[in-house]
Amino acid sequence: MSDTLMAFYRRPAEETAEGFGKRLRDAAAGIAADPRSSAVVLLVDDGATGAPPDATAMPSQFDAALVAAGIPAGELPAPDAAYAVSRRVIKARDRGRDGDRTDGFTVVCPSVRAPFLTHDQFDAHWRDNHSVIHVASSPGTCHYEQLIIDEALTPDAPNWDGIGLLSFASAGDYTERLFDGPQGQQAIFDDIPRFLDLERGETLPASEFVYRDDA
Repeated sequence: MSDTLMAFYRRPAEETAEGFGKRLRDAAAGIAADPRSSAVVLLVDDGATGAPPDATAMPSQFDAALVAAGIPAGELPAPDAAYAVSRRVIKARDRGRDGDRTDGFTVVCPSVRAPFLTHDQFDAHWRDNHSVIHVASSPGTCHYEQLIIDEALTPDAPNWDGIGLLSFASAGDYTERLFDGPQGQQAIFDDIPRFLDLERGETLPASEFVYRDDA
């Protein structure tokens, strides 16, 4: 099993989005300073994502996610939900490793398999079919990752099967280049019900901060 973890956090009602983002950035920087860490990527709604409103297609129950590798789960900031995941980078862009904000925003997309598929069948379709369709049909997506859930690590973690990360260099790339045209849009929409239970999905537009990344 991979040593990569993905932890999710809710912002306390009394904390501002800006303060929440700073607190988690400080925590992520501390984790990245540990020589055992090989990946530390923070995705947080800090009130400054720059994402257009329709990027929140399916509201999220969380406000931030942290991808970390090499650090035991018990040493991360206490999460509201956490998973052991296997990570696949489908389409990569050049990103810094200094903890600065990455240009644009990333949509975190927790996903649940269609009821007629097993977890492994969902993963195979996501990996072998949907990834090809998405890359061919969405020129605005500059970075695309799939994190398949291997195990829930917290008792109340939602029963998801995978988490997609879709990055856009600007709001315009999302609103104008999410699809390459009607044919590409239809190809993606036609494929979604073949492997996803869309009604149980979520979308969290987030600011991205990369501190370490071995992928």
